[in-house]
Amino acid sequence: MQVALQALLLAAVAIAVGNNMGVIAGPAAGSRILRRTTISALAIAGLSSGYLLEGWKFLGGVSLPRNAVEASFFLAILILLTLTVSGFVTSITQVFVGIYIGYLLTCGFEATGEILKILSFWCVTFLSSVIVAFLFVKLMASRKAGVISSLLALKLASIVMVFITAYALGANTIGFVVAFTGQSAGDPLIIALTMTGIIVGVLAIQGQRGVTKLGSGFYGLRYASSVAPYVSTLILTEIGTQFSIPLPMSISIFSGMLGTALAMRFRLISKRRVATYIMLSWVLPLILSIVLSYMTFKILYLGRI
Repeated sequence: MQVALQALLLAAVAIAVGNNMGVIAGPAAGSRILRRTTISALAIAGLSSGYLLEGWKFLGGVSLPRNAVEASFFLAILILLTLTVSGFVTSITQVFVGIYIGYLLTCGFEATGEILKILSFWCVTFLSSVIVAFLFVKLMASRKAGVISSLLALKLASIVMVFITAYALGANTIGFVVAFTGQSAGDPLIIALTMTGIIVGVLAIQGQRGVTKLGSGFYGLRYASSVAPYVSTLILTEIGTQFSIPLPMSISIFSGMLGTALAMRFRLISKRRVATYIMLSWVLPLILSIVLSYMTFKILYLGRI
């Protein structure tokens, strides 16, 4: 494994982790029920466990020649950083999927079935997450379990939620990113680089506003209602992992929040803003990644792949 690819893998994993720390922290950060150091430790443990135990399920699902692997990682990092600096919230999963689609289009490979499976699962996830979160909130309300009165119980629930969320991300997102290397799941160097990237990503974002930005949106909700989007997200992400389907957690988290808002009868949901968010955060990054990937591989690798 070349040094350049080693550096790119480490950077990609660190960026993926940093990009998702707001999702991992969730209501635990927004309500300040857990210290940031505790959240960071749980994140590192969960991400590492998820990757080591289930990340291997994505290996073999992505097939790229060696000369295309480095280009894919470089392009993914460049696109994600550009979008982040420009204020577009996106996921590295969407970027890598777009790059892979662009590569397949360049080479003329017939992978319509695989692409449709991924995109269809994303659409099903959006609808399912809305429904699951809606039903979860209604169930909690009917049982009058909307408030966890014990501080100890609240902390324990937060610890479990942060760890499981990190575990799901480690298995799905990190597993998918590492799969692009095409290396063996048991390769000690790959494991070491991935673990290092996880630690760097968590520590780099620790103490930054990005950790609490997403979670603060749940602060005004009852705790049981605030975790509703995470219940649907964890279920759907684990399903995706079992079928080797990468899933951007932002899709299920956002749709879960919509389901929660509907269940709590929030009337401030703007259909226009929802549509705009979907276009700018999900559709645009995917299309941009496909176009740039297609152009890059067309120019650099045409006739050599």
